[in-house]
Amino acid sequence: MLALAPALSAQDAIRIIPPDREHRERLSGRVEVQTLIIHPLITAVEFSLDGDRVQRVTEKPFTTHIELADPPREQALEVRGFDEQGNHLGSDRIVLNRLDVPFAVRILEIRREQASEYATARVEAAVSVPRSATLERVEFYRGERLVEALRSFGEETATGAPRTIAVESLMEWVPADGFVRVVARLADGREWEDAELLQGAEHRGEIDVQLVQLQVLVTDRNGNPASNLRPEDFQVREKGERRPVEGLHQSGDVPLVLGLAIDSSSSTRLIRGSLIEVSASFLEAALATSDRAFLVHFNDAVAVLQPPSGHKELLTSRLHYLDPKGGTALNDAILFSLLQYRDEPGRRALVVISDGLDEHSRSEPNQAADFAKRLGVPVYFIQLEPLQAWVLVSRSDRSRNRSYSTTARLREHRRARQRLLRISEQTGGRLLPVGRSTGSVPWPEQLATVFRRIQDDLRHQYVLTYYSNQPPGTAIVPEVRVTRRGLKLRSAVPLGAIE
Repeated sequence: MLALAPALSAQDAIRIIPPDREHRERLSGRVEVQTLIIHPLITAVEFSLDGDRVQRVTEKPFTTHIELADPPREQALEVRGFDEQGNHLGSDRIVLNRLDVPFAVRILEIRREQASEYATARVEAAVSVPRSATLERVEFYRGERLVEALRSFGEETATGAPRTIAVESLMEWVPADGFVRVVARLADGREWEDAELLQGAEHRGEIDVQLVQLQVLVTDRNGNPASNLRPEDFQVREKGERRPVEGLHQSGDVPLVLGLAIDSSSSTRLIRGSLIEVSASFLEAALATSDRAFLVHFNDAVAVLQPPSGHKELLTSRLHYLDPKGGTALNDAILFSLLQYRDEPGRRALVVISDGLDEHSRSEPNQAADFAKRLGVPVYFIQLEPLQAWVLVSRSDRSRNRSYSTTARLREHRRARQRLLRISEQTGGRLLPVGRSTGSVPWPEQLATVFRRIQDDLRHQYVLTYYSNQPPGTAIVPEVRVTRRGLKLRSAVPLGAIE
């Protein structure tokens, strides 16, 4: 017996699609606000800014324009959805122009001091702590030896605002040991570190909150993910000016937020068991200790099966809520899944499993593609090939006396493939077809193979960091290229919350 899927929450009934902007750009003046309508009974949407009603829209696609403050400042945008009787069905709220800082630590200065006959080194560092995070510990190392661990930072540890915390330590001056390391750890388990040679270290001034983190994936001539990359393999420019690469972190150093959106329409009914089994194996293999994943399922509508969680057993158990029925709202599912990344730090990737057909989306045809390209989360599509025996028409279609021939259905499938290929290429993901025919390789094995290919990509993601010289609130548009011969940059995505 199938478990009942979780009920649609008030927030999931309607979502705000954040206005278009460049990385770290603050918005002002007239901007367009789009919504994603999930609840089928919503017929009117009310827009409010800072608690004041701006407009009530009663026609699709439930989009409006709002006038933001100039000069820009933090402002709260809210939408509320209503049915024909005026009943409130759901709402969503985001904060625009919220400046935050990425989690980072930087050694500012290593200063030699003379204390009687002993020489000491005073190491000064600064830790930038995001708005919602808590600094738990800062460790100072000389070489590989721990010198001091700080755990008390006063009122500066309070959450609620981005902040920079100054720390320092005194250690023995022994240049032969080579280098000093400072490692910062947040309460949620994230770690970041900086290292500096003890001999000849220079004063670097205040920490620049404009640290930019880019999620990058590099491939070789055969399209396989490249490994053993170094900072000197990359070149970063802003407005034509070269910016030094600060660091290059491997995938294991930066937590992953993985989205898995699964088609639960009628066309997947016969493969439900295998789909659950292989997806569960993928989650088990792809997620490391500090990684998180969320689950979305979609048929005529879209819903969250599980919000972001690092609990593998919980995630795999929620897969059993899949109850195949109805048609497909693929565009809505892509948009809805991308919006789940709002406040999630770390690397990102979205995997969508579907035959690619779309019959029931309420969003505009290009909304999903445009938002995916703008956001830049790598989108991996696993497209299930249709079979004549599996070309099922949803009950809602039959009730409208609609019929599809196999030829027409296959034609739609080819058009869908081109659309999915465009989105995957624009975001640095992949389109991976899986046949469900009785061939030499059973389709569950094919599905497991493409999952392993995605997992290989995720293992080879890097996070490149550099310091921007753009003022806070100014758009940051980095140009990144790989300098090592024979390699190609497939994607370079600025990391940060959607808001």
